[in-house]
Amino acid sequence: MIFTGCTLIGLRLSARLTQRQRALQKFIEILVNLKGQMCGLGIPLVAAFENIGKENTGGVWSDIFMQCSSIMKERNINAGEAWKKALENNKNIYLDECDYEQLWDFGERLGKSDRLNQEKVLELEKEKLTIMEKKAREVAETRGKLYRSLGALTGAAVVILLI
Repeated sequence: MIFTGCTLIGLRLSARLTQRQRALQKFIEILVNLKGQMCGLGIPLVAAFENIGKENTGGVWSDIFMQCSSIMKERNINAGEAWKKALENNKNIYLDECDYEQLWDFGERLGKSDRLNQEKVLELEKEKLTIMEKKAREVAETRGKLYRSLGALTGAAVVILLI
């Protein structure tokens, strides 16, 4: 039981790192979609958020985009504030604090410029997130192996000490 418990803890920590990388990767895909809707099709930000949320292909991101859209409609506040509130309501995403700060900064730049500048903002954000996702992948590979190994080894060590 002890060995299994320690191994499972290591596996859970490793899985959390992988889920962080996947969440960032999914957000990059959504940014491409958002850019296409806003800059290519000329859809307003609120409607683009709602469309992304309704597509339901973004997992937890779909909920965040739907919430952001509803907050903007109901409370009549700007995109940055609505984005921040939607993120705060969904702290169950496997992200680090620095990831949240980056996402809050992204929200502050949403909807504050014309279509051309908004396209540049989205492209810049995509580049930043690509770098973050690459680092998250590297961390998931290195620390993930470490957590899995340490979980099993710690469990084995405790069992040996108890025997």
